[in-house]
Amino acid sequence: MQSNSITTTYAPPFKIVAKYFIAAIIDFVILNFLLMLNYKDITGFYFQPKILAITHLLTLGWISMTIFGAMFQLVPVVLETKLFSEKLADIQFWIFLLGMIGFVTGFWNSDTGLHLNASAVLLNIAVLIFAVNMVGTFIHVKKWNITGWYLISALIYLIITAIAGFLLAYNLWHPYISINHLQYLKLHAEVAVIGWVTMVVMGVSYKLIPMFTLSHGYSMKSSKWAFWLVNIGLVGINIFFHFENNIIEILGSTLFIAAGIAFFLFQVYLIYKNRLRKKRDIGIKYSIFSFYMLGIVTLFGLIFSFIDLSGIPNIYLVFGYLVLYGYLSMLIVGQMYKIVPFLAWYHKYSSKVGLEPVPMLKDMFNEKYALVSYYLMTTAIIATTASFIFNSRIALLFSFGLMFFGSLIFTFNILTILRK
Repeated sequence: MQSNSITTTYAPPFKIVAKYFIAAIIDFVILNFLLMLNYKDITGFYFQPKILAITHLLTLGWISMTIFGAMFQLVPVVLETKLFSEKLADIQFWIFLLGMIGFVTGFWNSDTGLHLNASAVLLNIAVLIFAVNMVGTFIHVKKWNITGWYLISALIYLIITAIAGFLLAYNLWHPYISINHLQYLKLHAEVAVIGWVTMVVMGVSYKLIPMFTLSHGYSMKSSKWAFWLVNIGLVGINIFFHFENNIIEILGSTLFIAAGIAFFLFQVYLIYKNRLRKKRDIGIKYSIFSFYMLGIVTLFGLIFSFIDLSGIPNIYLVFGYLVLYGYLSMLIVGQMYKIVPFLAWYHKYSSKVGLEPVPMLKDMFNEKYALVSYYLMTTAIIATTASFIFNSRIALLFSFGLMFFGSLIFTFNILTILRK
């Protein structure tokens, strides 16, 4: 029988997960500060040193760090087996952190030589350690579920993403790729965001959303359709990319991915519809906004595939920002507001229940502050999109400032939880 909690006897010590989450949150604040400080440089074509640096700080330091921590916590719980090695999780953290810092500073300083490539090697070593840890955990699983299959797929895409990232970095140092570098960069981004990150989001959502909303009595058929459609689409794009005259095949693969995401969103709707907990707390508010944004960016991506929108100012930056902030960052913040309070409470107070007064979960952070942060972040996302489209630098500075202050409030709340 599957656990209805995010912590069981299978879960690793909280300090392992906390380390990844704290690093991710610090990165989130830093990247928002950098956006605000360098707003004049965040415009035009996306293949620029500072934009590439901030993008990788976001995808590696904020998003991937969070996912690593979440997977170390959730994989043992969801699949009912101990983590293969807590020591490897600790070693991976430091190697990944060092590689991420080197990779980001390499792009920032336009140093695409040894600095960038050595950092890419470190990142690949960290991913290899993570893969060994996950495979070592997976082989002891006795009963698989749909979440497990999503996580296996995500792990495969992560490995592909890391290797491709190194090969692209090496191409900047010693060019060897005959096809346009930017075409491979686009493929790299698609595999990273859809294959690695979104497959984790999908799989974990089937566990977390029912738990947090107390949902029961719904069909899971749509989750299986989503799994196969997204994977078929991703494999198709990666294969047909290397063929000539591949427009129809690429469009077909894109439609498969979009259909898979639509099935996923329908599955989320079914779970949410059958909830017993009707109140929308702050974590759910963030998550709902994120899933709406996922639908919007999926539709956006489809339109991109069929219509040339390059004439719209900063259109690639708009799309990237909506994916990385509107969809992924809002989802991460929302889920952290659900996961971190429970883990911190369980770690500090579960053994004291009945022996002495302990705080309630709702007392672990200030929900009014969290709501202010929610409105700051949602306003920032809308305002940033408009600022890019109308090419207004002053508005962009204001929008980045809103997100920065929203991230500070979020960080204050998480630190409050950890210090309780």
